[in-house]
Amino acid sequence: MPGVKPYRGVLTGFNEAFLVDTPTRDRLVAADPASAEIIKPYLRGQDVQRWSAPYGGLHMILLKSSSDFAWPWADTPDETAAESVFAKTYPALHARMKRYESLPGDKPNQVKGLRHRQDHGRFWWELRPCAYYDAFERPKTSYQEIQFYPSYSADLNGRYGNNKTFFIPNTELYLLAVLNSPLLWWHNWRFLPHMKDEALTPVAFRMELLPIASGSAEAKDTISADVDRLIAVSANLRATTTAIHDWLRLEFGLDLPGRLLERPERLDADGFASAVRAALPRRRQLSAAEIARLKREHVQTGSPAREAAAEALRLERRLSDLVNAAYGLTPEDVALMWSSAPPRMPVRRASSRVISLVNAIGRAGTSEMLVRSCHQNRRSSPATETRSTVWGRISGP
Repeated sequence: MPGVKPYRGVLTGFNEAFLVDTPTRDRLVAADPASAEIIKPYLRGQDVQRWSAPYGGLHMILLKSSSDFAWPWADTPDETAAESVFAKTYPALHARMKRYESLPGDKPNQVKGLRHRQDHGRFWWELRPCAYYDAFERPKTSYQEIQFYPSYSADLNGRYGNNKTFFIPNTELYLLAVLNSPLLWWHNWRFLPHMKDEALTPVAFRMELLPIASGSAEAKDTISADVDRLIAVSANLRATTTAIHDWLRLEFGLDLPGRLLERPERLDADGFASAVRAALPRRRQLSAAEIARLKREHVQTGSPAREAAAEALRLERRLSDLVNAAYGLTPEDVALMWSSAPPRMPVRRASSRVISLVNAIGRAGTSEMLVRSCHQNRRSSPATETRSTVWGRISGP
């Protein structure tokens, strides 16, 4: 992404003090309404999902460093005077921070806490200096520091992120489609550093080098419309899943739904009832009436969710084809991509419609960008060397 600089999320140095859930945030604001303006919603890396990130009810106390923010205590002569002003300005926040100022460490004769951080601000209760706080509150594309599959998300709500997130100050839906595409996952598997369990880490300097096809105006319009719809469908799917989980918690006491119920729309009525029974403690037996109730709920809620999931899959596949076309891939290129696909491709291979797409809106020759990038940065093995040679022949010298 030449000319686009990614930014890292906020590194607090002591999460226990700065990161709070909604009940804690509400208590702080009730005690001191003025603190509401500096308690901001934030995302963890695990909260960033494909296309959009749901609100997780988490907040960050954004006490910026007074070295680059004009707090009422910024011009005080010393720390004692500054802390006195801080306590008068935000008494609830001061009381919270004071609890974490200095604590016994995990080992004998060790101390930890806000005062002992290496990266605090001008005063011990402040965050480290940051030159781009304002960028967090503008529309952006967020992504995880550690990726097991491509999860790039449009954030239009000005949320902050912790140090396990990065963001790009760009919300172009065409770019979001490219980043989430199978083609870029294929490329990034060969381009980005690998971590434990073959996770990828999209470090900032690598992301700046990603080859992004420009795409025609028509292609961008089509892709943007599909992404816009996919964001809405995905958000509705997640909301439905959350509603089902809440219903199971309230009606059946099921606090941990388990892996089988992560995507309830993929189950039929019998499978849904069986998954609920498996997730409940053994001592909790379901009656025939409860099983029938679970099946009725699945029909009422699950059928629309399955239709939405099917639409999402159609859109994902269509976007994959459109991105391939934007890079000028031929049917042979696409077949080669799938035959050498890495683990966890975001979309299963569908019937190829690339020929008509390339003729209609594709831009020939841009596949060479990916080939060049992979040649320079690929992870090598005899198999991948052979595939790269084939890619080179397809794209030319």
